[in-house]
Amino acid sequence: MIPPTIPPTIRPTKTDPDTVLSAALRGIDAARRRAFATFAVWWLATFGALLWFIRVMRTSDDLERLLAAAVVVLVLAIFVAAFAVMLYVARMTRRILRAIEVAIVPPETPEG
Repeated sequence: MIPPTIPPTIRPTKTDPDTVLSAALRGIDAARRRAFATFAVWWLATFGALLWFIRVMRTSDDLERLLAAAVVVLVLAIFVAAFAVMLYVARMTRRILRAIEVAIVPPETPEG
């Protein structure tokens, strides 16, 4: 009977706690950087929508257009606020994982 072989494309997973934790920390860092960039873009979009709302408010007597501008500004402001909460949660998750990493690493013994 021929023993089954593992295809070379499948690598065994690493179960070392340090490796798993460092991979989790890298993943959170990458997600946080992407979220911050997205947050900056949406903040600028909200600011632009607010400027558009002010322009519509000063130059137009069309109530429907004014209401549409107000809704766009409110939706974008809520979106930015939600992203701010998400960034806060990601930052707290990072701190918790760092605390776990510190707790897992054995203390160094003084040599003397």
